[in-house]
Amino acid sequence: MKKTLAAVAVLFCMSLPLENAIAGELPACLHLGKSPTVRSVIEAGRIAEEEVLARLVYAESLSTGYADDQAVYEAIAWGVMNRVRLSRAFPSKARIYGSGIKGVIFKEGQFNPAVSKRSRFSKEFLCPSDKARWRMAELAALKALAGSGNPFIETPWEKEHGLSLVVGFYYPHSIQAKSPLAPWEKSRALKFIGDVKIGGTVLSSRKVRFYRLTSAPVDAGSAHALDEK
Repeated sequence: MKKTLAAVAVLFCMSLPLENAIAGELPACLHLGKSPTVRSVIEAGRIAEEEVLARLVYAESLSTGYADDQAVYEAIAWGVMNRVRLSRAFPSKARIYGSGIKGVIFKEGQFNPAVSKRSRFSKEFLCPSDKARWRMAELAALKALAGSGNPFIETPWEKEHGLSLVVGFYYPHSIQAKSPLAPWEKSRALKFIGDVKIGGTVLSSRKVRFYRLTSAPVDAGSAHALDEK
């Protein structure tokens, strides 16, 4: 019987090295068939949230055009979990990004592989086919789920709250990208942060462009603009 990410997370908590705490096997292959949505297939398959995260990281990483860069996988996993944790702490963000891992991933208009039946990457989301890349996605998901060492916690507000406000990300070289820049590039609500250091690797913004909220959540009683490092 295949191990799920929920099961291997227990191994992780027992302080085994991350490389030894992942299942490595490909997950169950799911198919849309006549299902109305990608989410309905996941729900029917009773896929645990932890595995849904890994599936999303896998499919999104493929869509970036840099599917063999571990830093890409980890950055995306952190980006998703940034939304999850921020929404958990502040209801105003839950209304925008969704609640919980599944709520965030299946939020309408956010992640094409998870919400669009027409996305070519929805097939990868439902049926990961590359074992080496799946292992990369599992490892990235486990790191972000564990929560320590978040590379996006940099500003004074983020350090004080233990949360990251980096919630926007865009893939300039994705076949789905209509422009090298994100549609929200000139938004006052988000600020482009440049290259990101993931572990000992610098992830170029040419691969993934990340954006930090320029204001703290209003229900935190701190709507002022954030001080950047």
